[in-house]
Amino acid sequence: MLEKKKTARQRDFQDDNLRLEALTHKSFHYENPKTGPHNERLEFLGDSIVSFVVANYLFGRFPNFKEGQLTLLRANLVCKKKLAQFALQLGLDMDIRLGVGALRDGGRASEKVLEDAFEAYIGAVFLDSGSSMRAVQEFMEPLLSPAVDELTCCSPTSNLLPYNNKQEASKSDINSTGSTISSDLVLHSDLQDPINKLQTWSQRRGLGIPVYKPLEEVGEHNAIFSVGVFIDEECFGSGKARNKKDAKKEAAINALNSVTNGNINGGPKSTMSGNNNGIFKPVINSISSGINTIRSERHSSTPRTSSSMKTLRKGFNSSHNPQYPIRL
Repeated sequence: MLEKKKTARQRDFQDDNLRLEALTHKSFHYENPKTGPHNERLEFLGDSIVSFVVANYLFGRFPNFKEGQLTLLRANLVCKKKLAQFALQLGLDMDIRLGVGALRDGGRASEKVLEDAFEAYIGAVFLDSGSSMRAVQEFMEPLLSPAVDELTCCSPTSNLLPYNNKQEASKSDINSTGSTISSDLVLHSDLQDPINKLQTWSQRRGLGIPVYKPLEEVGEHNAIFSVGVFIDEECFGSGKARNKKDAKKEAAINALNSVTNGNINGGPKSTMSGNNNGIFKPVINSISSGINTIRSERHSSTPRTSSSMKTLRKGFNSSHNPQYPIRL
């Protein structure tokens, strides 16, 4: 649920027709065709402008950040939820012209409708300012600055903590509140997309890339999509949404919650409980093989071979994070 809070001013347009076009949903246009065009063309223009302005803003604000870190921040600033929040901060939700059906379906609170309206509005700001990117960035900065502060410092589980050491601060970037943040920590925060997070978790354990499969589709007009995420042919989680993209994201979030809490419904069963058909079977077999080899060598006159130790070490290391191998 998006928090409705108007905190920024709209633009005083020189050409009010641009503002009206940006705030006209196609459902209103189809019911009132003589009132002017709908906002999809401006949305197309604004989509590219928003992405550029955000990239330019981050590039200038964080000169020490790497490409991957800047990309991660940008992705969190141009996602549907964030752009919908920007629309609410401008109060666009009450100004959007919607058709009767869209109003009945709660269009003013729809993230998709708000996202599209914001992008169209930015496209209109660009044209109204004489195609000035500087004007657009100045308009968007009151929205971007607190949003970036929140992403880099105020996230509950973020690792981006302020530095007190001046020597360390020289290697960091400064946020608008005066605190410094390490350019090495952004990618370890909770900003990473859950789909990428789950893929990283799976690949580090040698389980391959997660596969997303449709489970069911309910309804014809207002369809609800259900998607399951499968790892090693086992379902780790599922998600439901009005579009496949959001359903896939929810499935990844649920799968991450399952593996984090140890409650994998329908997923691999732990071999620690006696079931050797799960994901730990190769690990257990490798460890057992190494131990049995060492035991047999202990009762013989042959000294312990390096191959048996390698077998045992391989078994242990396959069950741990590869960054922290166990030394035997």
